Amino acid sequence: MKKVNAMLIMSAIILTSAAVFSGCSANKNSEDSSAAESSSVVSEESLASETEVSKAQETQPDPLAPTEPAETTAAATAAVTERETSSAEPAEKKYETDENGAVIFADSSSATSGELILAAQELFEAACKTSWDFHVGCPYELDYNTTVKNDYNWEFYLVTDEGINSIADVEADYFKVFSESYGSDLSEIYMESNGRVYALNGARGQNLYYTGSAVTAVESRTENEIFFTVENYYSGDDFSGEGNITKSAVFSAVISPDGSWRAGKFSLPY
Repeated sequence: MKKVNAMLIMSAIILTSAAVFSGCSANKNSEDSSAAESSSVVSEESLASETEVSKAQETQPDPLAPTEPAETTAAATAAVTERETSSAEPAEKKYETDENGAVIFADSSSATSGELILAAQELFEAACKTSWDFHVGCPYELDYNTTVKNDYNWEFYLVTDEGINSIADVEADYFKVFSESYGSDLSEIYMESNGRVYALNGARGQNLYYTGSAVTAVESRTENEIFFTVENYYSGDDFSGEGNITKSAVFSAVISPDGSWRAGKFSLPY
């Protein structure tokens, strides 16, 4: 009897232990399942959040980007470029220049100051070149083996260009740019002898400090002449040692009856 009771008690203990173990396993499996489900939910939420952030970043405008559409921005840029280009362009050219550089202005009486200055700049540059060619060098071909001397024992060289046989012929070319009303000093550097003309050709170098000139203003005008201010620019000189020197001068354009301009008052800046 005792043996039977012992067996019954033992069986009860085994069953109870099995039930407890089964319950723990079930609880553990349930907890593991819940944790897995929770982790899955968190992962899905994180993925969704990251996706939303990514989409937001894709759709979020760049704070440094233009606020207008690309077409509008491109059109505005083109307009600004065109405006800047237009503002950099000089005044409209209402005159012509001939092959010598003289200005032909059909009607300068109604021209603006800007138009007059633009024309004067071209005439001034032509006057510089012509003055240099005739006074410092010589615009003609010379025979350096055929010479004559003046009273100061200066040596002059024969001009060989066809049709240039007198000082008058030389002046005719000079007055294609300069006005006859101001005359010339060409008789000091050209001389006639035996029906031919000779040139001194006193070549020299230009002023090393000279950097350029600009006609900057209309000073005054009469019926047949316009006076301008010219600024001559130099990087220094041999005396003061200063740099960026500006020297003002007066330049005039003499207006012929046909409207053409010739240089009047003038001094070579270099």
